[in-house]
Amino acid sequence: MTAPIRLPITVHHVRVPFRTPFATPAGDWAARESWIVSVRGEGGRIGIGEAVADGDDALAGAVAAALLDIDAAVPAVLGRGGDGIGVNATLPGLDPLTTAMAARLAVAAGYRTLKLKAGARDTVGELAVRVASVRDAVGDGIALRLDANGTWTLDEASARCDALVPYGLQYVEQPMAPAALDDAAELRRRVGAGVRVAADEAVTSLDAARLLLDAGAADVLVVKPARVGGPVVVAEIARLAAEHGVPVVISSLFETGVGLALGLRCAALLPDVPGWAAAQRDHGLATADLLVDDLLEEPLPVDRGRMRVPGGPGSGGLGVVLDEAAVARFAVAP
Repeated sequence: MTAPIRLPITVHHVRVPFRTPFATPAGDWAARESWIVSVRGEGGRIGIGEAVADGDDALAGAVAAALLDIDAAVPAVLGRGGDGIGVNATLPGLDPLTTAMAARLAVAAGYRTLKLKAGARDTVGELAVRVASVRDAVGDGIALRLDANGTWTLDEASARCDALVPYGLQYVEQPMAPAALDDAAELRRRVGAGVRVAADEAVTSLDAARLLLDAGAADVLVVKPARVGGPVVVAEIARLAAEHGVPVVISSLFETGVGLALGLRCAALLPDVPGWAAAQRDHGLATADLLVDDLLEEPLPVDRGRMRVPGGPGSGGLGVVLDEAAVARFAVAP
């Protein structure tokens, strides 16, 4: 039996503040804590990855990303001369006028897909007015998504989806609690072709994705590489979903640029699904500006609604170079 190859691994615990506190259903976040993993390959090259959740799967996923960074070339679509990866803009859940203004600014900046936040406090009428204001502001050529972060009951989701049918949503993301697979399947039956249902927080692993697909609980899977365990698991989920005719959209867990570069890499390798080719999907990866620093020597800017990796000297399969000084600046003391 061949002995496993053992490579030197270094882990740095960092805490990078958000520019402004970031509101989530679980409360406001002041900073993103993560672990930057460096792996030295046999040829001396160093690969990097990022873990943002506790547990063996998260760290294993970061190591897998670092190994990918060591071994693979940057896909042409991600480099300076490529088309890059399409990403969506996220709009705050504010009053209709303010939200519509934010939508116009995002479209003027080149975004072709907008995601609106919603929650349990929105009545059916309030939500419909806000979505209608955005649709009126940007026209029918811009894709709209709605993210409820699992805050609705089945009846609430059904009423809201019915009210939103006229506005041509691309999908409603995680309308109900992640564990409510039967309710998600029932919602799909109730709304029919009017509104597609996406699973996000429910996609925690390959097994969880399989349960969703077998239950008929999702039209779209929103997959976060940092949550499911890294690039290998993302590829397995995407392959399984494609076999069911379900497309995958990649999203972030508000990682630094290291994790976002992996997300771009995963997005570039997604399979096509009838009705929605991989190259036509926009992903939830335009989140680097939420943090005060992305920990990269050269940042990951968004240009006309698309993201590219620098791919310059010293970069590998992720196409980025770690800013060691920034890692040291935001390091958490042991």
